[in-house]
Amino acid sequence: MKRFKVFSNNNLSTWFVCMISIILTGCQLKEVSNQLEETLNVSKGNEQELLKVVDYFTKKGDTLQLKAANFLLENMADKYWLGGSSVAEYYTFIDSVYQIKQEEYDIPYIYSCFIKRAKHLKDKPQYLMDAEKIKASYLIKNIEEAFNVWNKPWNQFLTFEEFCEYILPYKVNKEEPQEWRNLYANRFSQAIPASIQTAETACCEVNNQLIGLPIHISTSSIMPIDLRPSTLYNIKFGLCSDYTALGIYAMRSVGIPVGENLIPHWGNSNLGHVFNFVYGNDRKYHDFASGEQNPDEHLVRFKNKIPKIYKMTFGRQNTSLGVISKDLEDVPSFFKNPCLEDVTGKYAVVNAQTTEIDISNKQNNKFAYLCVFDPQGWFPVAWTQIEGDKAVFKNIGPNIVYQAALYDKGEIQPVGNPFFLDSIGRKAYFVPQKQKQQLRLERKKENSSSLEEIVLYMKGGKFQGANKKDFSDAVTYHVIKATPKPKYTTVICDESAQNRPVKYLRYLSSDETYGNMAEVEFYACGQLRPLKGKIIGKYETSRFYPRNGAEKMFDGDPLSFFHTNDTLSWGGLELKQPVCINKIRYLIRNDDNGIRKDHLYELFYCKDGVWTSLGKKRAILDDELIYKNVPQGALLWLRDLTKGQEERIFEYKNKKVYWY
Repeated sequence: MKRFKVFSNNNLSTWFVCMISIILTGCQLKEVSNQLEETLNVSKGNEQELLKVVDYFTKKGDTLQLKAANFLLENMADKYWLGGSSVAEYYTFIDSVYQIKQEEYDIPYIYSCFIKRAKHLKDKPQYLMDAEKIKASYLIKNIEEAFNVWNKPWNQFLTFEEFCEYILPYKVNKEEPQEWRNLYANRFSQAIPASIQTAETACCEVNNQLIGLPIHISTSSIMPIDLRPSTLYNIKFGLCSDYTALGIYAMRSVGIPVGENLIPHWGNSNLGHVFNFVYGNDRKYHDFASGEQNPDEHLVRFKNKIPKIYKMTFGRQNTSLGVISKDLEDVPSFFKNPCLEDVTGKYAVVNAQTTEIDISNKQNNKFAYLCVFDPQGWFPVAWTQIEGDKAVFKNIGPNIVYQAALYDKGEIQPVGNPFFLDSIGRKAYFVPQKQKQQLRLERKKENSSSLEEIVLYMKGGKFQGANKKDFSDAVTYHVIKATPKPKYTTVICDESAQNRPVKYLRYLSSDETYGNMAEVEFYACGQLRPLKGKIIGKYETSRFYPRNGAEKMFDGDPLSFFHTNDTLSWGGLELKQPVCINKIRYLIRNDDNGIRKDHLYELFYCKDGVWTSLGKKRAILDDELIYKNVPQGALLWLRDLTKGQEERIFEYKNKKVYWY
């Protein structure tokens, strides 16, 4: 019999001997599994509670529920959640906010209020292990309630192993374990008509209920925790991962087999993504987003951005690198997770390819990696075992730039030059040439796709001056007639306008847009600095951005912007005395990734995966930066050393930038 590390051979307590006896005889197991032993070793005095679960189902005589109990216990050793004073304070705050019902939420303002008032925000969170804290009654109830919903028309096709992954788990990620099944079932069970027969259609019915909820996706959170189910139940805004977990709790409570997929890092932008899947009666994964898109409607939005998709599982996966690499060699932190399963090839929308890389393996590594770009360094998204001097990567998303690498001494070690993998699996390497070129750059990343539609409605906006406060005697200096670009635009007023002194100035939005102007500068004749004055305007306060009034157009911040709840809204300046205007400079709502005057930049080119500096330059003008003697054929990266984090790699050829 295997011994537990927390006890010596001579001091096993009587109850513990009894419990082991139950496992060995009542459960008819020949020995304690390595995984169960690992869980018991980290339980720190909670062994009795965990073994009570085994005892309960042994006496009950339900062998399938006993197997389910063992599945949860055997995969519990590394499960934890964060607690302590800082987390408790945050939950008190966010739970109260989630009780407020309104159409929109000013998330940055809400977070800033908490930061100002928090007393324990800097307190270090406590790591609370599931195995140390969970009670037998909690696990028993979870198991029995899960089995109670494994008799629905939409999940009868599940094998026991599939049931264990897609319905049985008591938690989703690293959230505090709570009783949640009845809470969610009472809310969502009535959403599924009796006629529903498949998991996909059942998923649609429940997700349609979630779609009716207020969905406000935040890009960041001030507390690095996965929200507990009781908090998610009332969610009003949160991260993608919060809404993903909400959907899992809602679906599993009524027996719909669902789970979570992870894109560790986008192929052509920073950060990653999590989303839901429903395991269909056709035994295929159907992607969806809780509260947003129904099955098979989500991933199509991200075509050509996905390098890899991993399924997040409750049970350890023998095919994961975290399991395979144990005792062999160190691996990147992302791949140490043993609960990852590569499912990229399961999604046709990815158009996955296979590529072979020549590896110079002087360290005799057993594993190689494909990485994508991140401003913090090459981020590994795929792995494979090295065979000889070759590394074959399967199921790789195309139309993305990759960098092959090894991992040694805790760091990514690039191998060869980066390459672009196209939609039929061909590689085009970026190789710096001896020939040099001059670059003229306007931005440090491509234009934001999320703002593309806004630009279309800016046409018709006007810049005016007047001597009456209601602008009934307005003179129009400029009308936006063409679709504007998200960069500073300078307009010279005609002579007739320049000769008319005015006391009031304004930007008047079109009848199709809601302000959406970032910066407006009015220049008096012969003056080099923009005019200052009292902020005036006529507009309905934006329900989306209630703090984005007319003052945002005159604050000198290219990222802030004027936003309203109505069209034909306006904001402007009241001057101390009338002046003649000869020039206007404006910037529409943008992502502030253009070149900014006086910012310090540094340009890099990539050779053999290593970034080499081409020097630092301070921008003399907005939206323009000149670099000379840049190697042709190289992959490039421009860093703004003054401000901002959004930067992307690019290629420059024929006087044009190609972003990746």
